[in-house]
Amino acid sequence: MVRNDCVDAPDQEWRPTAVVKFSYLFDFRQPAEFSMMSSAEFYAAMMQQVEYLDQAGFETIWITEHHFTDDGYLSAAMPMMAAIAARTRRIKIGSYVILVPFYHPLRLAEDAALIDVIANGRLRLGLGLGYRLEEFDTFRIPRKERLGRTLETVEILKRAWTGERFSFTGKYFTIKNARVLPKPISSPELLWGGMAPQAIRRAAQLDMGFACNLGLKEINQYHEALRELGKDPAAYSVVNSRMVYVADTEEQAWREIEPYLMYQMALYGKWLSEGAIETVGHFRPDAEALRKNAVLGPPNRIIDRLRQIIAASPMTEIALAMQLPGLEPRKVMRSLERFSTEVLPILRRP
Repeated sequence: MVRNDCVDAPDQEWRPTAVVKFSYLFDFRQPAEFSMMSSAEFYAAMMQQVEYLDQAGFETIWITEHHFTDDGYLSAAMPMMAAIAARTRRIKIGSYVILVPFYHPLRLAEDAALIDVIANGRLRLGLGLGYRLEEFDTFRIPRKERLGRTLETVEILKRAWTGERFSFTGKYFTIKNARVLPKPISSPELLWGGMAPQAIRRAAQLDMGFACNLGLKEINQYHEALRELGKDPAAYSVVNSRMVYVADTEEQAWREIEPYLMYQMALYGKWLSEGAIETVGHFRPDAEALRKNAVLGPPNRIIDRLRQIIAASPMTEIALAMQLPGLEPRKVMRSLERFSTEVLPILRRP
């Protein structure tokens, strides 16, 4: 999800961005009302972007997960990360986020370990509780159990990735003398995804990075929680996301993405409202707010906007959302190539 109401940063002196990493976000959605491509054609186009990203100097390809949607939102997160790992050599692969309550922790540990081996240590895992009522109902997992199941899974993952036999007894899972092989190349970095203040504090308590789709206020809450625990915020990842689209003019960019961005935010707003999530107001189909928040237009404008955003936020990484649901992949590829050649080199200058 990409928030639509982040306030623009005030004008201020540019600070170096060498510590800020640039990544890319996929959800693999193809609404029938917008696209005539077959599934095979669509996924081939997505893999073209994946291979380009691996060569273009991005930090991580992030995927996100939902189930039982009409637009084909990625549901098979682990197979997709394995496919990306096999098609790339340098870029990291991560989840932003996987929905942990719908996984058995041992199977998740096994799949993640194998992906990390295929990727030679490039796997990162953002973990989330989930919120859509349909998903919990269909998987027959009580929504009230989502936190407990996820916390137990985190502990099981850490034990499983040692490569040694272990046992675990919890409220939801009991494991006796299990061993997960192959052992990951390096224990994958874990990030916690959440929007409510309690969830943000939990990321610090669990000693995990923060997969943030909100703004400065929430990042500050996370950093303050880390400091209260005696931890240095500089040692932890904060990954945020932003809609970015490069075109000759801002008007052209908005004209090309507007229906797809409006579709995306309307659907998120519906899901969050049904789930009684308190941040639902951040995700709404408000064209004026969406256009203001998105980073759109020619390269010089993209550079200025991203400089402002990064200077005003203590994030460590920004994931670019370009491939909106239904937007033609050829147009996205054009935007991605221009960002990689006309924007990214300038932002990386010391």
